[in-house]
Amino acid sequence: MKIITSIIPFGLIGIFYLSIFVSCEEAALPINDDGTPLNVDTVSFPVINTMTYQTPPTMGGTEYLYFGEKDGYEYQYNLLEFDSLAIGGGYPFEYYNDSLIIADSMKLTLRFISDTIDNNTQFQLRFFPQAGDSVFNEYETNYMNFDPSLASEVISQAEMISDSIDSVNTKVTLNFLIDTTVINVFKDTSIIKFNRSFLVELKDNVSSEFKFHSSELGGGDGPELKIYFRTLLSDTVVTDTSYRTYIVLEDLSVIKPPLITSDDTTYLSIGTAKGLKSLVLVDMKGWVLPERSVIKSAQLILNRVQTDTITGFSVSSYPLTKEGVYSTFLSYEVDPYKVESNLMASSTIVNNMLKINHRRVSREIGRGGRNNYGFKLQSSSNNDPFTIINFYTLGNVDYYPVMRVIYVKP
Repeated sequence: MKIITSIIPFGLIGIFYLSIFVSCEEAALPINDDGTPLNVDTVSFPVINTMTYQTPPTMGGTEYLYFGEKDGYEYQYNLLEFDSLAIGGGYPFEYYNDSLIIADSMKLTLRFISDTIDNNTQFQLRFFPQAGDSVFNEYETNYMNFDPSLASEVISQAEMISDSIDSVNTKVTLNFLIDTTVINVFKDTSIIKFNRSFLVELKDNVSSEFKFHSSELGGGDGPELKIYFRTLLSDTVVTDTSYRTYIVLEDLSVIKPPLITSDDTTYLSIGTAKGLKSLVLVDMKGWVLPERSVIKSAQLILNRVQTDTITGFSVSSYPLTKEGVYSTFLSYEVDPYKVESNLMASSTIVNNMLKINHRRVSREIGRGGRNNYGFKLQSSSNNDPFTIINFYTLGNVDYYPVMRVIYVKP
């Protein structure tokens, strides 16, 4: 069902303004240069199906690595894969096979800035000597598909070291010292494409939360691996003592989420750490975009249930590649809903309202070049992964979801 809500004639001034308005998003509008007035039509399409579902959370792309537990979330493991070359290039691990290069030790470091610290908490380190060239995928590995038995026995333990920055903040460092037996595995050329990966975990279960900077945070405080070595002139003469630093290529926390709540299933819900995503199907059946018309905007509009102020929270929306199954809340071990990532649109919540512009997808649907299977909504990677957002569904008479398309026609 479609409802045309407005038809507004545009003269030359309006034409000029509209051309400027949309030119930053796509090519300029094909406007007649003979002064022919244009009409702006607004068409509202109802959302006819919605559903929230859950998959095991994948925490790649977040700014922190989490340890311990909080609010029912269990932070089980943290996985790190390091680059094969040192910062600045060169110095692959096989470099240390040179008979005049003696690698003495390695140090793996994690960092965080905090206003409190528990010096008694112990962490431990393992690696993956028998796991081949790949241990995990930053955007696929989760608590249901990761096998911790692939990891070695503990190779190092560490406690947090603090260094005061000012009267409030403390720089916290976690340093794992690693002996030469592990270095020998890293530099072994008989192992093709060694994984260069580590597992970091708490030694004991604790009821508090610890978090360290991941590689995504930036600022040079992400995880790093240093190799300390000596350069020899002969068997007995040392000419130089130095080290090289290797940074992380991929890292993530493996997290087990808490139980689902009634709010998670009653509303359209999204949240990274809980694995919540939602499907929305818009009824655009039978709609044809008039010939020579150009879409100005095609906004999928949703209203947030929570009334507190939220800033900077971004939602990503993807067109589905097949029809969704709209039923009660479901949990999946693997996400069954594939999307067209190149057509992703995103927007931030403003005044508790989300407006995501799907111009291209709507244009292709209106011109018969695309099947409408609906959209998948999920939290963007730059959000706080533990924030859950609920949107109203079809049952709310005041704040129901809708797709509103504004287009220009001669």
